[in-house]
Amino acid sequence: MKRMMSIFVTLSFLLALVLSGCQAVKDSDSTSQTNSNTKKVLFLTPQRLGDEGPVDMIYKGVTNAAQKVSLDIKVVEAQRGEYEESIQAMIAEGCELVIAPFPELIDAVKNAADQNPNVAFIEPVTVVKGNNLQGICCYEQQSSYLMGALAALMTRTNKIAFVGGVDNPDINRYLDGYKEGALAINPTIEVQASWIGSFEDPAKAKELALVHYNNGCDIVWGSGGKSGFGLYEAAEEMGKGYYVMGCSVDNNFRVPGQVLASHVENYTDAVESAVLKWANGEFSSDLVLMSLENGYTDCLMATEEQCEIPAEVRAKIDELRKQIVSGEIKVKCMPTYDEVVASIS
Repeated sequence: MKRMMSIFVTLSFLLALVLSGCQAVKDSDSTSQTNSNTKKVLFLTPQRLGDEGPVDMIYKGVTNAAQKVSLDIKVVEAQRGEYEESIQAMIAEGCELVIAPFPELIDAVKNAADQNPNVAFIEPVTVVKGNNLQGICCYEQQSSYLMGALAALMTRTNKIAFVGGVDNPDINRYLDGYKEGALAINPTIEVQASWIGSFEDPAKAKELALVHYNNGCDIVWGSGGKSGFGLYEAAEEMGKGYYVMGCSVDNNFRVPGQVLASHVENYTDAVESAVLKWANGEFSSDLVLMSLENGYTDCLMATEEQCEIPAEVRAKIDELRKQIVSGEIKVKCMPTYDEVVASIS
């Protein structure tokens, strides 16, 4: 069942949002005062708000933009089969911009974009473009390479693991970079992998992580949305000496002494920038790829207070980052920007 929320972002609401995060969104059709310059925006997501990951980051980018321009934000959490119908319904109500993240929405977004050439579409976490459609995606392989290198430098068992939400090309980009970085440091390392089959099943993620730990892995990383919370529970249950790494946002605080790093993706700033350009009449359909070079993604190591990582390991990761940015290291599993654009059908 889809939930629809109509939210006009005022200054006071935004202050509350900053203080309390995306949990400030309520199940209601609340309305607020609007003015003649207010633009209606649809935020449609197939995953629920509150994931403390991509969904919340993208939504925060929209609300951040609304601090600078007047936006009436309609939020729809829709299930499969409802996507295009929901988009068309909101356009009929006057939405001029549609923000719809994740590849599973690509067909619905493309169809709606073709049928509504005067409406702008932004699809984060998706490699896509069109006359009125902009994709925002991440070079996951770059930071994943650093995550793999860090794991290879820190493992004592020579076995590390990856737990993915769903076995698809998007999640496999994380795994590919992770493997390449780990093998670059240690060609004999074993990289195990498993799949949860869902982005909202922490219990299954915990179960798989425990299997990897009991199979000899001492470091587990993954990309699985809300499912990822289960990885931290598994590491905590295993105790000292078993490490976990975060994804999407800074999760280094979660299990003191056991979270080595987080693969961070700054969709908040990327989406805010895209929305503001649209609001100011500067919409571009050019694909945005977040990278180490533009600072939208990185391997964020835990602080010394959060987790003990030897100084030489920190220095090595910093060196590898600089070598990737300079072009001295080519991440082989990562295509060039032109290759990515050429791959868009």
